[in-house]
Amino acid sequence: MKLRLLTLALLVPLAACQQEAPAPAADVPPPPPMAPIAEPVPAAPAVAMVPRAFLCRGNEPFWSLDITAESALLKTPDAETELDGRLLASDGGSYRFTGAPEGSPAEAVATLITPGQCFDTMADGPALPFIAQASFAGGEPVNGCCSAEMGLDLDAAPVFDAAGKPDTDWSRRLDDLDEAIGRCVQDAGVVTVAVTTAWPMNHGKAGVRLRDPGDARFDCTVDLGSGKIDDVAAVAADDRQPGEGEPLWLPAGNGPPILDCGRVERVMLGGDAVVGYLHYTEGCD
Repeated sequence: MKLRLLTLALLVPLAACQQEAPAPAADVPPPPPMAPIAEPVPAAPAVAMVPRAFLCRGNEPFWSLDITAESALLKTPDAETELDGRLLASDGGSYRFTGAPEGSPAEAVATLITPGQCFDTMADGPALPFIAQASFAGGEPVNGCCSAEMGLDLDAAPVFDAAGKPDTDWSRRLDDLDEAIGRCVQDAGVVTVAVTTAWPMNHGKAGVRLRDPGDARFDCTVDLGSGKIDDVAAVAADDRQPGEGEPLWLPAGNGPPILDCGRVERVMLGGDAVVGYLHYTEGCD
């Protein structure tokens, strides 16, 4: 009798387990295959900072050279002379500038600038980072020291490409508006340091917004067919076009600008020469 009761005691939990077990699940279709995860597009490499201008000076006799990419100002006790020339990078981190007054090639100035500690013999202060050796009109070389103004290496900047530009970027229409921009920059009577935006208009016209050195802005209206400027009018301070200023179009006619922040693209429409630069100012103060 005890044996039978023990057997029943063992069977009851087993039956309970069998009754509580869930029914087999219905056939469930397998989940759809996961779409492959797109690899992130690598960001364009940052453009390096390089010396874009130099201020060199020497003593006994005194001289100084304020050098930019395509010109220099030579100062001596006797005169100040504007020089047309070219600043070029050489191997080993050195730079060369050769230039002459307009129409006077015989008065050429040649300068070699190399990295190295340099102390001004007539001034107290820390060492300057570059050593200069210059010759004026073929005379004996003179020595001096240089400080440098750093800027983005514009020669290494990517070339403008309208493809992929978002709708908010006015430069996506640059291929159609570049002639209007060039006409306004050259002939609108405004000393233009930047074009803040440009846009197509009705009746075959285009608008180009120019900015002068005092940050005043002017709208230049151009007939795209004839290239004739119809009107140039001052812009109110609170008048802002959508997306204006991002990017800025900077003319290349007076030499490459010195930019120390943001992103830059070279504009080379219809040829090998750089006609301007697009400057995206995010990250700039």
